[in-house]
Amino acid sequence: MISITIAICAIIFAAYVYFTHDKIAERKAESMLAKWKVKEEKAIREDAYARSRAVSFGKTIEHYVPFMKNFPVAPKDVQFFGKPIDYIAFSNRGSKAKCAVHFIEVKSGNSNLNGHQKNIKDAILKGRIHWHEHTVDGIWEHETRKQHLNKK
Repeated sequence: MISITIAICAIIFAAYVYFTHDKIAERKAESMLAKWKVKEEKAIREDAYARSRAVSFGKTIEHYVPFMKNFPVAPKDVQFFGKPIDYIAFSNRGSKAKCAVHFIEVKSGNSNLNGHQKNIKDAILKGRIHWHEHTVDGIWEHETRKQHLNKK
């Protein structure tokens, strides 16, 4: 009788362990994740803050770069563009032989060109540059073509 009772208790205990093992493991994993989050949160926040400061510095400094030593083009020839390339410059505009177009991207720290900037750089280096003129006739919605032409 005692051996039957021990056998039944052992079977019940084995069933309990079998059916609750997943829940125990899940609770343990959740506990470990919570501890990791607390431990790593400060480092994650510091990294995000450092990256934010680097981006802010880059966006601020890029407006002053044309006035810095060793900039490839005179500041008066530079036009800020912003995205996807920071500057477009037209040097020696008065000279038929020396007039040139410059695309200038400013980077600071460890930053690199993004995919779009790499594509633009590749297009420039491979000579895939085109000139387009688009003419509009200047008619506004509040006037007809006849009214517009009669103004002249």
